[in-house]
Amino acid sequence: MASDVPDVYSDGVQFGINAFTVTMAFTVSPPGKGTEVIPVVNVRTSLEHAKAMAIILRKQLKNYEDGNGAPIVLHPAVWKSLGLSKHDDW
Repeated sequence: MASDVPDVYSDGVQFGINAFTVTMAFTVSPPGKGTEVIPVVNVRTSLEHAKAMAIILRKQLKNYEDGNGAPIVLHPAVWKSLGLSKHDDW
């Protein structure tokens, strides 16, 4: 990675989608600050690029799990709070 490219950490993201663009607003939650979040970066891309990235990321994560012989474990509260199903969404 080029040294002049920012290297950021995020533990949260919000998505905005319209007819032309997907916006990913990455945030970080500082320790001990309750529900406060600090914006880190907004990334905007086309719908097509976002879909391709989602497919590639899922494939890479599945390959990681298969290669390590163990799933990446999410706490049941995470699945529930995001409205996701371990069986239907993964």
